[in-house]
Amino acid sequence: MAAALAAAGCSSAGPPAAQPTAQPATASFAAPDQAGSASPAHHRRHHHQLAGARRSACGTALWRHIYHPDRLRLVRRCMIVRGTVTELRWEPDGDLHILLATRPGLVNAANDQYEHGDLVLEEICQGSVTQADAVAACRGVPHDLTVPSVGDRVMVSGSYVLDADHGWMEIHPVTNLTITGSAPLPYSTPPAPAGCHPTTSSGNCYEPGEFCPHADAGVTGVAGDGKTITCELVGGYYRWED
Repeated sequence: MAAALAAAGCSSAGPPAAQPTAQPATASFAAPDQAGSASPAHHRRHHHQLAGARRSACGTALWRHIYHPDRLRLVRRCMIVRGTVTELRWEPDGDLHILLATRPGLVNAANDQYEHGDLVLEEICQGSVTQADAVAACRGVPHDLTVPSVGDRVMVSGSYVLDADHGWMEIHPVTNLTITGSAPLPYSTPPAPAGCHPTTSSGNCYEPGEFCPHADAGVTGVAGDGKTITCELVGGYYRWED
């Protein structure tokens, strides 16, 4: 995976670019050139500075630790996005699954349907790994990424990909997360309907198709729409199925 992603960053070869619903905006890593008659040497320096900023923002060390990398379709090798954290969820493969309210152009219909219209961020191997076939991939990964709180405004860098298994857009892996401010969410989260169980760490109801914790494997509950849901292993992931 590391070799494929590195190749995508250095040449036109590599995995085919996925097409999100809306074309993502080009990330900016350096101030635009304000001198219209800049010399070729200036442009060469600008190019090298830009490339260096991208390497610094994203790096490559985490790419070889991606669990089941074949499911990811590379769109942008390195991207910086900003937004507000709306939900956090620790996954059994050790990843921290973060939902980020950000530009609408970075998400697609699957994000709208399953992730409340938010962009998915994956801080890989930062938690306890309880999924047996994910242990090897996470071996040697330092737990050094910032863990935000719901409501934090953040700046995030990493690879922008399509998760082909689920159909939504992600930053995966997250290589850096910086908290730029904390504020109440721009909306109030409604309380979970009576009888809805179990609930997410932020108190929301689960819905059919969403991930469920490994600890809930085989558990039957009630979704927000009143449907009976069961935490089942589907395609290598535990998800709530009705």
